[in-house]
Amino acid sequence: MNIDTLKEKLADIDSDTLRDFIFGLYRKYPELSDKIEALTLANDPVALTRVLRKRIASLKRGRRFIDYRASFDFARELEATLADIESGLLERSPEHAFDLVDRFLATAESVLNRVDDSGGAVGEVYRQAVLLWLAAAAGWREANIDWLERIDQLYQQNDYGVLDPLLPNAHLLLTPDQLKQLAWRYENALRRALKSPEQEEKVNFVALQSGVALGQIADALHDPALYERSILIHSPQPNPLQMKSICEKYLQYEQPESAMRYLNQAWESRFEHDRLALLDKVCVQMGDRKQLKVIRSRLFQREQSYASFTRYLEALDEDEKEKACRSAIKQAEKGGDILRSTDLLLNLGRKESAQSLVLARHQELAECFYDSLLRLAKAFEKADCDLAATACYRALLLDILTQARSKAYGHGARYFKKLEALAKRIKVFKPLPTHHAYVKQLRSVHGRKRSFWARLES
Repeated sequence: MNIDTLKEKLADIDSDTLRDFIFGLYRKYPELSDKIEALTLANDPVALTRVLRKRIASLKRGRRFIDYRASFDFARELEATLADIESGLLERSPEHAFDLVDRFLATAESVLNRVDDSGGAVGEVYRQAVLLWLAAAAGWREANIDWLERIDQLYQQNDYGVLDPLLPNAHLLLTPDQLKQLAWRYENALRRALKSPEQEEKVNFVALQSGVALGQIADALHDPALYERSILIHSPQPNPLQMKSICEKYLQYEQPESAMRYLNQAWESRFEHDRLALLDKVCVQMGDRKQLKVIRSRLFQREQSYASFTRYLEALDEDEKEKACRSAIKQAEKGGDILRSTDLLLNLGRKESAQSLVLARHQELAECFYDSLLRLAKAFEKADCDLAATACYRALLLDILTQARSKAYGHGARYFKKLEALAKRIKVFKPLPTHHAYVKQLRSVHGRKRSFWARLES
């Protein structure tokens, strides 16, 4: 039943029936009690605030350790509290909503100290709470509160990184002039920190924090030049990663000309792909189709992947595409990266060429990444290239047996059975050993792995 139908059906149910149903849920499912109580207090902000305040206080008092598996259910409980604040108080009483979210954020340290949040679910709820904090503060903007100071004070408590959304979204609450005041404050702090004597093997955390804060205020102001300055103050000669982040920021705010100041420079060879990818985005934003063809051609020459080729084709005129396809096929047939070249040939409809390439270099399959090789095996199987699929499945099986990965023996048994099925359709195995010879060799080398062979009999 979809949402619209559900709403329609619920509208036809009389209030007594709904009341009895909710009462039944309240008695039978204790985990819903908080939500139901919050619903009943929706028209009484003071009472609802009192209930939610107790719920938040219990978070801070909690001492029980929450392991990884339980962390996701715990995160949902936290989300429910935020949802009750937002739905019950944000519009009706933003001052109460702000008070509660402010208290909620104050529990971050104590909560995260007793949670295995490897999955990041709990931290994500606190990041959502930051946005609700800003929304509630904006709804209560007329209060006699120095919001600039409150934001700065809150930011100083960001030990766990859960308050990261605060400064980039501060424009939801502060005026442009107030944001510029904050930027001035963090820039001064950064410059002062950089002037302090450096201590060997110690990170200048004040400079680091102030530089990050200045960059985040740049996001709030939509000012990429300020972001650039936040980097250049401590790194007048930015490294390629810093130049990349500056260019990305200029592109984010559609100022490609400013990004070109860095992209016209020579970058280290290992970052050349990043430079070309950024130039691609610059050409798109500037509408420079001629240069876009050149850049995407260079990206394809470097990657030799089907994905990069399709992007290159998108930049070409219709009368240029056929020639580009012929050239790409010819280049892929010569080799290069066996996985990328083979994938390109298969996607361009040259399955026989793809099979020939794999068979000519089948010994290299053992060095290929497992997941990529599995995808290739399936692609060959789908394309009815039985011999190439056999080469791939053999490499996958040998990888499992050679490393004695007993947990993967189930997969290995499945590959063996695939090889048996493929062998029945293959008349000539050259340049590969026949299936009989392959199995004989497999038993000779891995015959003692009895748990694997036992799976073939089940």
